[in-house]
Amino acid sequence: MRRSLLGLVTLVAAASLLLVTGCELFQQSSVLRVASINRGVALKSDIADFAVWTDPEDPEAEPQYTYAIMADSAEIQMQYVEIGAGLPTWTPYEAIINKAEVRYKSQVDPEMVYDPAVIPMTQYVMADHTNKKITKFYATVVPAVWKTTYFEGEVSYPPDYGTIDVVEATVKFSGWDSVSLRTVEATGKLTIEFGNFPDGEGFGN
Repeated sequence: MRRSLLGLVTLVAAASLLLVTGCELFQQSSVLRVASINRGVALKSDIADFAVWTDPEDPEAEPQYTYAIMADSAEIQMQYVEIGAGLPTWTPYEAIINKAEVRYKSQVDPEMVYDPAVIPMTQYVMADHTNKKITKFYATVVPAVWKTTYFEGEVSYPPDYGTIDVVEATVKFSGWDSVSLRTVEATGKLTIEFGNFPDGEGFGN
């Protein structure tokens, strides 16, 4: 009787240990995190990049100023923790990010409403159970079409230099785990300063 009772107590203790351990593993499993966007620094978004164009077939023609409205990208740092309890340890766990949704909120004019932007992408974030490795990549945070929609009316030459709006962007990345196919999501924030800023020579500067 005593041996049976001792065995039962041991069995319960072992089950409790497995349950606690399993809960800890579950809590650490499939965790996707945005470590930083643009290294935590505000992103300056120039409304238009100017260039000088001269008609090559008419050497006497006056130079003309032209411009392009470009997309803005930022460095993304992400971490992914996937323990994968019960699955082969050699399996290369990774989060496959296929979409970023960006919501913009003006910090200058509370009544200004911007539509969100959905940005398709394909990015792999390798899992690391130690939560030490960081995957770095660049992603669009302001599509050119979106910027054109809201700010093309501010383009002029010579530019009226200055800030037009300061926006808090909330970027939500979503995708799935390559092994379990579970949905994974992570959100980060970025401050974007839209305006007319001095260019270098040519587009994109």
